[in-house]
Formats: sequence, structure tokens, C-alpha cells
Amino acid sequence: MAEPDIYNSVLANRLVGNPDGAAALEITIQGPEFNILEDCLISITGGDLSPSLGTKLLPAWECLSVEKGQVLSFGKRNRGARAYLSIAGGFKADQALGSQSTDLQAKIGGHRGRSLRKGDLLFRDRSSSGNQVFIKRKLLPEAQWEYGNPFVLRVMLGPQTSCFLPGTVEEFRRQEYVVTPNSNRMGYRLKGPRLEASPSEIISDPVPLGAVQVLPNGQLVLLMAEHQTVGGYPKIAVLISADVPRAAQLCIGDRVRFEAVSLERAQQLLRAQEEKILRCVIEA
Repeated sequence: MAEPDIYNSVLANRLVGNPDGAAALEITIQGPEFNILEDCLISITGGDLSPSLGTKLLPAWECLSVEKGQVLSFGKRNRGARAYLSIAGGFKADQALGSQSTDLQAKIGGHRGRSLRKGDLLFRDRSSSGNQVFIKRKLLPEAQWEYGNPFVLRVMLGPQTSCFLPGTVEEFRRQEYVVTPNSNRMGYRLKGPRLEASPSEIISDPVPLGAVQVLPNGQLVLLMAEHQTVGGYPKIAVLISADVPRAAQLCIGDRVRFEAVSLERAQQLLRAQEEKILRCVIEA
């Protein structure tokens, strides 16, 4: 189990002085409203869902102080699909299989294995005393992603490219796809030109995060955080690890293109992303 956008989750935690794996809240498309019950430090990263305290819009990508009695809310989605809210000390959450993430399919982890509901009461996992030193901590501008449309996602081709008719892989790389409403944390269904596979189904084998499956109808599914462990549809490509967080910010109607890279290039991009995380936080 994992957040689909681990990059922004880690950054949110670092801004408030938490360990990288501290429990944070993932807010998708439409944000909730929180009544603040005690003074605390928070940070918000990822997609822009117009966070505010009362009538005051809040800046993202920095450590902020909020006070007891204030109301934190989210409004219009401006870009991206998921924002990450972290609190100094981390949110108290249930553990399952060594993770505090919520798996909605299995109904385990997080807060009772489900999405938050009106009236839920959230607690900090540990005292945040001393964390005042992180107020005004910000991210360097280069750590803040731009959300283009179309999204260009980098992939490694395979492992079942032999299942596709001549020219199909090249067609996959040339075309543009659209995220359909039938999408969730398990995966995105993408609409685009029909891709021909023969056979259209294979003996079920393991499917990794970011696998791009081709369904019998010739359409694509990009598997995300809550994907199944095995599948019987041929995989034309697999998203590189460095671009999984970027894919997590896709929204219904967004356009997607795929760019093929080598294993060596994929490793270079992942190392560069990890190095960026290490040096992205600055003191104001």
C-alpha cells in the first residue's frame, strides 16, 4: 500500500519536520473542511485545491501555523488531482502490513480502512513541541511541479510487446489518450486509438505499479496505487518510478502521452528526483 503521489507526501512531511513516512491526508479533487481543535503546524503540497482559512487563501509548499478554532477548507480545483495535508507530529492512523496508508479495496489501514466522513475526529500521532522552528519553511521553486496538459509520462516498453501487431508499439508512442470517468486509485482507464494485441489475453502474471495494460477492446488501463497483484491482459509498457507521482495528479479529461526511455535513463531520473527531495527544503 502506498500513496500514489509519494513525492508530494514526503515533501509535506519534511516541511513540518516529520519523518518521510508519517501519516498524511490525501485530498482528491474535492477538499473537505476541518475544524482545528488545537494550535498546530501544517503544510499542503501537490495539486492546487484552493486551501483557505476562513476567507484567506493559504499558500502551498510551506510550513504554516494554524490556531484552535480556525476552519481549514478546500475549494475550487485549479490544477492537479490530489493535495497532501501534513500536520507536525503526523496523523494517528491504523497500521496494516507495515503501512499507515488506507487501502480502500481491502478496507484496511489509515482511519478504519475507509475514507474520512463528516464528524471524524483526527489526532496527532505524537507531540509536536519544538516544531515551531519549522514555521515559514518553504520549498525551492524547482521542487514545485508544473502540471501540463497533455501530461507526458515516461515509460519502459514491455514486457509483452511481442503480443502486439506490427506498428502497434509505435502507434502507442505517437498517440494521445484521455483519462475517462471510469478511473480511481486502482487505475486510470484511458480512451484513445484502438491498439491491436494477439492474443488479447495472457496467462495471468504479476503486474507492477504503473503497468499499462491493453484490454481486449484495444483501450488502455494505467495501474496505480491500489492495483491488483496479477492480471491477464498484455502490458505494452510500465511507467517509470519517477513519473508515478506525476501520473497521480491526472484528472478526468486530462490528456496523456507516453515517451519511451531506457532502463538506464529511468534510473537516472529516479536518482535525480531523490536528490531533489534531499535539497528542496529551505528556511525563509
